[in-house]
Amino acid sequence: MNVFSQPRRTIIHLSKHCGRGNGNVHVAVDLACEQARAGHTVYFGSAGGTFVRLLEREGVHHVTMPQDQKKPLAMARSALALTRLCRAVRADMIHAHMMGGALVGFAASRLAGVPLVTTVHNSFDWHSVLMRLGDRIIAVSEAERQALVKRGFPPTRTRVVWNAPVASARMNALAPASAAGEAPKLRHPNITLICGLHGRKGIFDVIEAAAATLPSMPDWTLYIAGEGPDRAALEAQVAARGLSERVVFLGYVENPEALYGQTDIFVLASYAEPGSLTIGEARAAGCAIVATAVGGTPEMLEFGAAGCLVPPGRPAILAQELDRIMRDPAQRAAMGYAARKGADIFDVRRLVPDYMGIYEEVIRKEPHAADIVSRHPHFGT
Repeated sequence: MNVFSQPRRTIIHLSKHCGRGNGNVHVAVDLACEQARAGHTVYFGSAGGTFVRLLEREGVHHVTMPQDQKKPLAMARSALALTRLCRAVRADMIHAHMMGGALVGFAASRLAGVPLVTTVHNSFDWHSVLMRLGDRIIAVSEAERQALVKRGFPPTRTRVVWNAPVASARMNALAPASAAGEAPKLRHPNITLICGLHGRKGIFDVIEAAAATLPSMPDWTLYIAGEGPDRAALEAQVAARGLSERVVFLGYVENPEALYGQTDIFVLASYAEPGSLTIGEARAAGCAIVATAVGGTPEMLEFGAAGCLVPPGRPAILAQELDRIMRDPAQRAAMGYAARKGADIFDVRRLVPDYMGIYEEVIRKEPHAADIVSRHPHFGT
């Protein structure tokens, strides 16, 4: 459906909070802002956070609405508040991005007669089964859709929409900080990671790979941007490998876009990755990319055409691929060109027609298709 032919809708997004540093929140905030820019009336229910001011500046109405599953009484109050809001604003759609929101949204959906859409951002979390409550369920990659269906998610209600973080209002709001010189300055050549510091991201493997490659290439530096519970253990691993002068922990970087433009090789070594935001951002910046072949990453790297894929949990293989690319500047340049080619699919403006088309299926009660309708160019229209 053409975005210009779509009726204006009233949409309520639900997220546990709207604070920075959480990929689920980033997707929800980006989508809400773009829908408001497209002329829809958009509400965002959460416990609050960093992005409240941005949402309101972009024309999104923030409503304080706790969704902590550990506080059932507060959840019940939120469900009633959401029901009243749906009726007061004549909402067309509730869209939940986290498990607590799915529970609150489902109750209000049935009480107010408003459809519910859920996006499964973290399918590896066992609580994600709650996202089945949606009238439509969004997987963030085709691989994830297939995995959800195998777990019992209804195939006739499950759709695919890739994440698209590039040129979002959220990222644009952070750009002045890097323009003012507040972004870290990286030495060249470098390998850069941008992720949370926890086991799922495979950072321990990257450090092992660095221990095998950096000693023979003294000009290279490994940068790790992000925070998380494993930081102390990772720093200890770096010290034990004698890499303290070669591996730099940057901490949380407010505007990661400022790092991509300085990156020679971008690495994502996750053990599970439904639909990484960083892959789209790194591709748009033209980085040479090395990533593990898990979740939605292979399709987002065009199954190896737009980046190098390696198996997860195999630091020796990762080291071999990094060594090869680090020694070949022409190869890095070719990889960067291949990554940038076709990266416009990760432009945030794609989210509105993709999601609004799925909303309309439910609002208009269109009959279920025999096959899954996926909302991005690689898997149909």
